Formats: sequence, structure tokens, C-alpha cells
Amino acid sequence: MSMQPRPLDEVPETTSRIAHRSFPKGTLAMTLRDELGSIFTDETFAHLFPKRGRRAEAPWRLAVVTVLQTIEHLTDRQAAEAVRARIDWKYALSLPLDDEGFDFSILSDFRQRLIDAHAQSLVLEPILTISRERGWLKAGGKQRTDSTAVIAAVRALNSLESVGESMRAALNDLAQLHPEWLGSHLEPSWFDRYVHRFEMTRFPKSESKQQALRCQVGEDVARLFECLDHPETPSTLGQLPSVRRLRQIFEQHYERGRSGVRWRDGPAVTNENRIVSPYDEQARSSRKRELIWLGYKVHLTETCDQDPHAPHLILQVHTVPATVPDSLAVEPILQDLRERKIAPATLLVDQGYMSAPSLVTQAKQGTQVIGPLRESTSWQAQAGKGYGLYDFEVDWQHQHVRCPQGHVSQRWGPFLDRHGTDKIEVRFPPKICQACVAREHCTTGVKGRILKLLPREAYDALEKRRKEQYTPAFQEEYARRAGIEGTISQAIRRTRLRRSPYRGERKTHLHHVQIAAGINVVRIIAHLQAQAQSKHARFERRAAPLLVSRRWLDRNVQMSEQKFPTES
Repeated sequence: MSMQPRPLDEVPETTSRIAHRSFPKGTLAMTLRDELGSIFTDETFAHLFPKRGRRAEAPWRLAVVTVLQTIEHLTDRQAAEAVRARIDWKYALSLPLDDEGFDFSILSDFRQRLIDAHAQSLVLEPILTISRERGWLKAGGKQRTDSTAVIAAVRALNSLESVGESMRAALNDLAQLHPEWLGSHLEPSWFDRYVHRFEMTRFPKSESKQQALRCQVGEDVARLFECLDHPETPSTLGQLPSVRRLRQIFEQHYERGRSGVRWRDGPAVTNENRIVSPYDEQARSSRKRELIWLGYKVHLTETCDQDPHAPHLILQVHTVPATVPDSLAVEPILQDLRERKIAPATLLVDQGYMSAPSLVTQAKQGTQVIGPLRESTSWQAQAGKGYGLYDFEVDWQHQHVRCPQGHVSQRWGPFLDRHGTDKIEVRFPPKICQACVAREHCTTGVKGRILKLLPREAYDALEKRRKEQYTPAFQEEYARRAGIEGTISQAIRRTRLRRSPYRGERKTHLHHVQIAAGINVVRIIAHLQAQAQSKHARFERRAAPLLVSRRWLDRNVQMSEQKFPTES
């Protein structure tokens, strides 16, 4: 398909007349067109299409359909049917009433073009551009961020199911690409084990039989790899994505030894890197309190200034695998906002996002990250007594620490923790700690008290935040963050934010961007309608005394002109 940008078509006269007669008060799609125009232009998406070939459907129309489809939670087939059947959609798309629409597959093709070009933001950015022009969006100000779980469009599998289903997926792809090769190497028993979805298999109950099944599946996979690695096997077979994923999942759960393939006692990789499903290799299994899910997290950032003349708009969408901590999302979120010149002066977040690097680094770049720090997990803090980290006096100039009993540390040295963060380890002499009268309030170790400090700048920032987070001024400022919970609730109820309809992180992210665009449109239209009602109400309040006076005057005139019978 090719695309030659064309100017925006006016709404056909017949479509406009019948739409307004059918919907005197308008609909969301009609109000969108009347108040915001087309939002998108063909030039915005011109780089996604070749310059030669069959003319493509107007990209601005596909973008509008994508937003309306997300708002109304329609499938591609339902959205394409709405373009053909609904008058208000034809009005929003500048189509005549007899327009035949387009095939539903064009919508998935349009989304794939956005994904291939890493241009998912093109669905959201034009709406924010209009908001800037109308004065609803300004640089600086206050914004708030929160995240929620997103369930992937695949089944959660245990370790054996993951290997078995990966084997089945690889065999299916090999059968489609090179059935002759697979027919000559296929073991007869594989039909029984992998013809149906592996998680539907009735597994044996005894541990010995389960172990035998694990070994059998491992031997099947190893046998397939031997055939694929043979010099006479076409190289394209071993490069199939499903075969590559099978190798990764096999290495996670099996190890090769002299006696053959053996099931590992535990996965060879951490949960952050473990592939659970062969059909979505980016989805990860995670847990937050009582919730366990397979999929992703989405972080939404919106404006939260107390401006009655501007709606709260979602500015940034950040989708990551479920195992990525919230604290690692602050940097990419703010970096993206800075590149688009809409970074906030204040970002409100919960305690999961807070970290010393975000406090120090973001403050240097002009953004104050406001949020409470997590409570200390030390046994002293849990017991509510004893000497915590901030009970010690740190002398940064002479590089030593003085404990509450007046003893001075013996050792001071930098090191990297398991997350790669720069820290300082401080040790007190074991003899002094063992003889100390306050030992039971300080340490239970035999090697003396050990402290792990952040660099001075980060340490001071955390100490300052711990003191100020309990003040009334901080609590009043932080109270604005609560509104983001309503945004996530709106997205869940209206667009089913917590369930991805697509597989893969990039497609899931595009879906989240579509949701943000749809919610912004809904909020902008609601804001404009509220303003119109407010103006009408103000006019009625001002006109009410005049109307009362007019009615009183008319009544007196009527009474003066009325002829009453005279008394005889």
C-alpha cells in the first residue's frame, strides 16, 4: 500500500444533516469531530507507508477509528462494522452515508506499521498537541504516576508445561515450514505427547512418574536438537523463533551430563529472565502481596494541577515486564517527558517508586520527586526499639561513624551491592561491640555492628525526606497523588486495562497508548461539555432576576387592563 497525503475532507452535507437530526444532542464521536476536528493528519503517518503501490486507506481515519474502538472496547471486526453502519462514526470520519468502509484486517496492519516504526506515540501525541494549543497543557506544574498489573494474553504454565508446550509449538512450525524433513525425523511417540496442548495433559500424581515424564520430555527435546544440528539439516529450521525459544526454555530447566539430560533442581535463571510461555517471551510472572500474575506492568503519568479550566490528561505510558521494580521506572518516564518538553516540576509517586538516586538525580534536572520512603526492614525498626541507621553520627570528612554510645568505627570502604549501587560499608570493632552495655539494642552479630551507607548526597537526601514526610505540609502536597487511582480505575472499567488483547510487549504497549489517547478524548469532551453547561447556568442565574421582573410587570399590566364589574 502507498499513501499520498490528502487534505482533510469536510463532513458531507447529507451525513451532517442526518447525523444532527438523528442525534440532536450529539454523540461522543460527533462531539470529537466538532470540538477537536480530525485530531490526526495524513502527514503524521506518511513515513509509515511506501510512496508507490495501491492507495492505502487514509491514516488519519484509521487513527480516529483506533481511538474510538478503544473507547468503546470493540474488536477489529466490530470497529470495521461500526464504520459501515453507524452514522455518528461516518460523521467523525467525513464519510458519505453510502461509504462501504474497509476490511477489518486494515486496522491490524495499521497497528503493525506503528509498531515496526516504533511510532506508538503517534496515537497520543496529536491529542497532547491540541491540548497545548488550547492552553490545557503546559510545561512544569505537577504530575502523578502509578502502575497496575496487566495480564498477558497467554496461559500461565508451570515449568514442565512450559517445556512441553514449547516443544509442541516448535513441531507445529517445523511441520508448516518443512513437513518432509519433520516426517523423516519425527518419533512416533511424539504424536501422543504433543498432538494436543501440553497443559491439557493429565499428569501422573506420584513423584516418581512425574520425574519420569520430565526426563522423557527432556530426551525428546534433546533428540530434536540433535536432528536440527545435523550438518545436512537446512539452517533455516534452527533459526525459527519457536525453535530458538525452545532452546532457551530447555536450558532454563534441564542440564546435560554424562548420563544424559537431567531436570534441574531449580531454574537456571532468575524470575526476571525466565520465559514462562513460548507464545509471549516478554511476559514475566510476578507477585505483589496476594496478587500473582503473568504479564506486564503499565505506568500512567497524568497532570494534576488544581486548574478548573484544564482537564487532567495522561501524558506518558510506560509498559514493562511484570518483574521490573517501580523504582526503575522513574528515570525513563521523566527522560521521555523531558524530550517532549512536558516534564513536571513535581512528580507525585507512592513509596514503591522512591529511591535515593531518583531523589538526587531528578532534583538536579529540575523535577522534585515527592513520595514517602519505605519503612526500614531492620530488626530494630520492626521491634520498635534499638539503634537504627540514623541514630549513628556520620563524619563524612574524616570517614568514620560514631555510635550512640560514643564508640568510633574501625573500617570505612566503598563497595557495590547486588543491584550495582555504590555504597559504603562501615564496621565497628568486634571487641568493643561485644563488651558494650547496649549491645542487645544494637546488634546480634558476633563480628560487631556493620552499617551500609549510601554516598553522602543520597544519604542526606533520604534523611531529609524521612524527617519531612510526616509534616502536615508534605501530607497536603502528597494527597494529590490519590487521583491517579481514579484514572487507573477508569481505564480498567472502560477499556479493560488489566488484560492485554495482544501478545508481546510492543503490541501491549501500543494498546496502552491507545487507552491513554481514548481516556484523554473522553476527558476533554467531558471538560468542554461541563464548561458549556457552566456558561449556560451562569447566564440563567444572571437572567433570572430580569425574567422575574418581566413576569411581574406583565402580570401588573394584565391586571390593570382587566375590567371588573361595578357594584350596583
